[in-house]
Amino acid sequence: MAITDLGLTEFFDSGRQRKFSAGEIVMRGEEPSGVVIVRKGFVRVYSISDDGNHYVHIIYKTGEIFPLIWAFNDILRRVFYEALSELEVTEVPKQDFLRFIKHNAGAATDVLKQLAEQFYVFADRLDNLEYKTASEKVAYRLMFLASRFGEHQGKTIIIKAPLTHELISQSINLARETVSREIENLEKLGIISHSGKYILINDVEKLSHEFSEPITLNLWGLTQD
Repeated sequence: MAITDLGLTEFFDSGRQRKFSAGEIVMRGEEPSGVVIVRKGFVRVYSISDDGNHYVHIIYKTGEIFPLIWAFNDILRRVFYEALSELEVTEVPKQDFLRFIKHNAGAATDVLKQLAEQFYVFADRLDNLEYKTASEKVAYRLMFLASRFGEHQGKTIIIKAPLTHELISQSINLARETVSREIENLEKLGIISHSGKYILINDVEKLSHEFSEPITLNLWGLTQD
């Protein structure tokens, strides 16, 4: 979720402005130079296994702040932060950030809400990996992505993030070819489609029927009237 506290917004306005092209590394697993807010675009956070596979942990969007674990607990993770699109961010010194939210209740509340949202993203990813079949894993991921990046246009949900089959596969531990096959199957059923670089969910109710056990759309706040 984006920040809503005006004071926190103005605080970040005083920071260092930075721009990145898609594919550029924003931050590595070493000591960060500061706390960052996304002004425009998307950032994917991933790790690389010993055999060279990429595993996507989270995608940050406009208005989100990172790395909060390092900011509060000085914990460094062996992950890469990469611009997933044309990206604009603002960076502020860690100690200035901590000092500001310590003395501003509204800002602290916004940051706490972001921490809760990020915890939910990681918890949801773990739930996703619990499913056994590829069709369920892909359907579950699309539900989550619709919740996090979706824009409703009537009964259609447009997932407004630059997603690829490769990116989805990296987030649910499946081969890209498997993800492509499952997405093609959903397209043949008319459940999803594409518009340019975006995935469209045409019938979220039917997508929820791709699971062997009943699943509620309330889990992602996708219940339709």
